[in-house]
Amino acid sequence: MGEKFWIQDFETGLDRLRVHFISEHGQIKAIFVIQYEAYIDGKWHPIIRFDEAHGFFHKDVMSPSGEKEKIAASGSDKGLALTQAIADIKNQWRFYRQRYEDKYYGNK
Repeated sequence: MGEKFWIQDFETGLDRLRVHFISEHGQIKAIFVIQYEAYIDGKWHPIIRFDEAHGFFHKDVMSPSGEKEKIAASGSDKGLALTQAIADIKNQWRFYRQRYEDKYYGNK
């Protein structure tokens, strides 16, 4: 089995993608985390996370208050789920960051 882990910094230097999964013979066997994180006020904050915790593949939308909105995601094909989750974060991270910051600074 091959455990894969990487962090990809986005062009801002204040945003990044964290990916951690296991593959075997080119097949994804387990997805630990696909997470978008933003550096805000001197600290990295998880904003969006995809994982298989709780027995099903899902997306967690984080709130600065610590609450999480859990949204079921298609995970029957783990390779496709991994690809789609990474694409979702890469395509939507600016929106996710703005939404989180609006709540973060509004609640301070």
